[in-house]
Amino acid sequence: MINFRKISLFLGLILITNCGYTPLIDSKNNNFYLSNLTLEGDRQINNYITNGLKKFQEKRENAKKYNVEIISEYIKNISNKDDKGNPKNYTIKTVISVKLTSEEGNVIERAFERSTTLSAKDKKIEEKELENKYKKDLSNLLSQDIIFLLRNQ
Repeated sequence: MINFRKISLFLGLILITNCGYTPLIDSKNNNFYLSNLTLEGDRQINNYITNGLKKFQEKRENAKKYNVEIISEYIKNISNKDDKGNPKNYTIKTVISVKLTSEEGNVIERAFERSTTLSAKDKKIEEKELENKYKKDLSNLLSQDIIFLLRNQ
């Protein structure tokens, strides 16, 4: 019985470690790089997007070169209010317009939008920290959207 458990554990470990998993966003196996990255709009969102795209700015041989222009916008609206008229929930939306220009002169324009809801907190500091976390998460998702767009060109 003990040998069976050892063998099962050993085979399980081998199968798990050799399953062939590779991350989708791996900068080593890309056929593109970003030569020029221009950002306008919300500075905080632009910083998060720049951090997400930084590893794709290294020049690579035999790879397509893209110039990328991004215009970002952050929108926070009140979704609903309580009986006293105080905000109860917010809708946070991050919108970016992306313009890709390849070295051949082909231009691709796309707009991406991500949103989430935020509950109002009694302590505004907690609410602001949570809002910044959501802003970062949405921006990271948008940078992944840009990477997927570039990979499929």
